[in-house]
Amino acid sequence: MIGAILIIFTVFVLVVLLFPVTISVNSAGTGGKITGYFSLQWIMFLFRYAFKDKQTEILVLGKRVVRLTHRDKLQKSEEIKKYKRIKKSKKILHLKDTFYLSRPILRLFKDLIHSFRLKHLDIDITFGLHNPACTGIMAGFMYSIPGFLKAGHTVRWTADFTKPVLEWNLKAQAAVTPIQILPPAARFITNGQVLRSGLHIFRD
Repeated sequence: MIGAILIIFTVFVLVVLLFPVTISVNSAGTGGKITGYFSLQWIMFLFRYAFKDKQTEILVLGKRVVRLTHRDKLQKSEEIKKYKRIKKSKKILHLKDTFYLSRPILRLFKDLIHSFRLKHLDIDITFGLHNPACTGIMAGFMYSIPGFLKAGHTVRWTADFTKPVLEWNLKAQAAVTPIQILPPAARFITNGQVLRSGLHIFRD
């Protein structure tokens, strides 16, 4: 009995890891409001989340089997609790730690981008942080990303050094085999600089 359960579990894990997942995003954000949707499609299953309506759907063979809509009161209550937790535990990250983490993070993004088969990408982002120096570091990181992308994709970054801001317009579709994500994630987590900086940030 236990052997049969182990075999079924092993087969399930292999199916999850070896069958590609198609990810689609169509989103726009401005003034703190987010519209669009996010979806994951795997074999016969489809998971879709609508940002504006806070609605989650799960479809099997094209038929909806689950539909969840978050109520406004519940959502506001959760947002208030989240704001209180963030305000209570808010910490200032050291600029040096952020700088040291930039190279491992860039390597992780590079490896992840190579793991994904990007079918379509059109993104336009305007961003800014409270600290102009951090905005500059982030801008250098962001402007290096298009160099890893293949031709035919549109990527536009605009850095705002005057105020904290985040606005975007994104349309993207990609496919990835889950097992391809494991090696770059393991390299990032076990990177010595990531471990040291993460421990330093956690302690502070």
